[in-house]
Amino acid sequence: MKKVEAFVRVEKINDVRNAMKAMGHGSMINYDIWYRGTSREINQYNIESLYDFMPKVKVEMVVEDEHVEEIINILCESAFTGNTGDGKIFIIPVEEAIRIQTRENGDMIL
Repeated sequence: MKKVEAFVRVEKINDVRNAMKAMGHGSMINYDIWYRGTSREINQYNIESLYDFMPKVKVEMVVEDEHVEEIINILCESAFTGNTGDGKIFIIPVEEAIRIQTRENGDMIL
């Protein structure tokens, strides 16, 4: 199992959600966050402040290993604008997952 974390533009979250749902990956968590990007991203927006953060949405999903590439492709296509600051994706190994109600574990809870 892998945890996919993506930081995407606020205005692209509906496109991301719709694309994920259309491909059968509807289970996700979304957070509204403030993100500080690289100096290139900050300079593009001419932000000159100690608080040079931009609004983003963080999307989190835990998926089976064989779905990771598909998820990455969906994220890259649905969150893309072609501009600096489109976002980033991180893939993190998940050692174990347990459903509290039944104590099922592993891939069977996905």
